[in-house]
Amino acid sequence: MATPVLMPKQGITVESCFLSEWHVNEGDTVKVGTKLFSYETDKAAFDYDSEVEGVVLKILYEAGDIVDVLEPVIYIGEPGEEIDIDIELPVQDTPQTEDVKAVEVTQTQVVEPMTQMVSGEIFASPRAKNKAKKQNISLESLQGSGPEGRIIDRDVTLENVIIQTKPEISGAEFTMKPLSNMRRIIGKAMLHSLQTIAQLTHTLSFDATDMINYRKNLKLIEEEQNLPRITFNDMLVFALSRVLKDYPDLNAHFQNQTLKVFNHTHIGIAVDTERGLMVPTLFYADTLTLSEVSRQARELINASLAGNINPDLLTGGTFTVSNLGTLDIEHFTPIINPPQTGILGVNTITTQVKKDEYGRYVFYDAMGLSLTYDHQALDGADASRFLKDLKLYLESFSKKIEADMKGLK
Repeated sequence: MATPVLMPKQGITVESCFLSEWHVNEGDTVKVGTKLFSYETDKAAFDYDSEVEGVVLKILYEAGDIVDVLEPVIYIGEPGEEIDIDIELPVQDTPQTEDVKAVEVTQTQVVEPMTQMVSGEIFASPRAKNKAKKQNISLESLQGSGPEGRIIDRDVTLENVIIQTKPEISGAEFTMKPLSNMRRIIGKAMLHSLQTIAQLTHTLSFDATDMINYRKNLKLIEEEQNLPRITFNDMLVFALSRVLKDYPDLNAHFQNQTLKVFNHTHIGIAVDTERGLMVPTLFYADTLTLSEVSRQARELINASLAGNINPDLLTGGTFTVSNLGTLDIEHFTPIINPPQTGILGVNTITTQVKKDEYGRYVFYDAMGLSLTYDHQALDGADASRFLKDLKLYLESFSKKIEADMKGLK
């Protein structure tokens, strides 16, 4: 009997996946371990290896389709074996509005067909045609992103119609670069954040001398004892997890005019990857030692960079830190990751001047911090006090961490 291969469910929060690439064709013979297809959640990429052997009887989706988890995507069985399946999978009805009708009329008037034609018909998958008909979208107004420009399921959206009404311009001086699926998701999330949250940013800098000296001493011990390397970001996350305990409104989710305040700090760490920004969560950061923060943060970062992180680790954060110091950024305005109420931006180290206790001007290493917070959840004074307390903690980091290890406040 033919075996259906289902789209895996990567984490409890994932409802559908983007089928990015096929590695087999219908009629191919596969063995256990043969790579069948690649797929993506909104943050991570995976490969699916066959768990059975046989012949690929039917491929139900095309590269570029969005597939619900636990839905069959391919059938494997004996050569010539028949399967009983309706490959025209149902498409959800989308309510038709006057706006959709208006866009349809506008497109047919001003848009030149941009899709390839095959024997006088538009080059589109049956699923895409069905979806376009349901949503009253003209296939001629869409640009296909499938093989050889074929219109596939993901192309059939009103957003694509609007975007692609613009004349396509090409020339030797520039290149048209379409946004990746992940870039679109990130962009929509950032726009939603700015449109729905009353965001305000406060900045200050602190004397990083104590942190730098503590880091130098750690480096000597790490080299002697072959211990993991602890970074400035590890130290910042450690300090942040402790100071947040005194500011519950910043360690919270703001939803439906209600604050969901957490008893522990779960710090999201922004990671720049080849596919885009990922924010894995360091859970229960306030209960971890500095070494544990460093080790677990490194595991999260490496998994994000490799693109195989468990999607469940990309949710559940109560506060986020975004460090652009290594890129020499001196000031920026980070955007809150809803429903969180705050995000800390960490800037590069610069040289500043201040007066010492004798009134003399001295140079020192300063690090900048930028706190963006939701003004719906807390006032500016509380946000400022949080930044000041974090500054004081970091300026005496060596003493604070020693007290923490002894179980003192």
